[in-house]
Amino acid sequence: MTKSEVRSVSLTKLKLDENSVCYDIGAGTGSVSVEMALRASQGQVYAIEKKEDALNLLKANKEKFALDHMQIIAGTAPKAMEDLPAPTHAFIGGSSGNMKEILELLLSKNPKIRVVINCIALESVGEAMNCLKELPLEQVDIAQVQVAKGKKAGSYHLMMGQNPVYVISCQGKEETDE
Repeated sequence: MTKSEVRSVSLTKLKLDENSVCYDIGAGTGSVSVEMALRASQGQVYAIEKKEDALNLLKANKEKFALDHMQIIAGTAPKAMEDLPAPTHAFIGGSSGNMKEILELLLSKNPKIRVVINCIALESVGEAMNCLKELPLEQVDIAQVQVAKGKKAGSYHLMMGQNPVYVISCQGKEETDE
């Protein structure tokens, strides 16, 4: 699950509005999907996830928050996204090594799409950076977010560090023939 502090930064970078059409790719438990749906209250959210146990949590969260405009899509991206309507925004929380193919499909559906990618593994950061060089993307912003949460230990409070997360945001750049 994307921790609340990282989720807050990621969603701010995504710049959603109430009519956004959003993909949450690698949706996991749906923490980002739910937040997207709350912000895009007049839009549509597609939560794409391949793991069966996560799909059950997604369904429970959809019901808990009464999110009729959130659709759960079982499958692996980019294949699971092919027949979906064009998104205005996409959050990539997991790519299963298909980052370039996912971004290519997103850009083919909407050349001006807004994308936020969260990476924990350095290999994922490298994969994302290669895509930023090769694909028509602009307004690239990279932030590393590391959160420490207080934990009570007797009469003291200790700060327990969580994994750092790279939050990469960008915008599709329509190529012009000049």
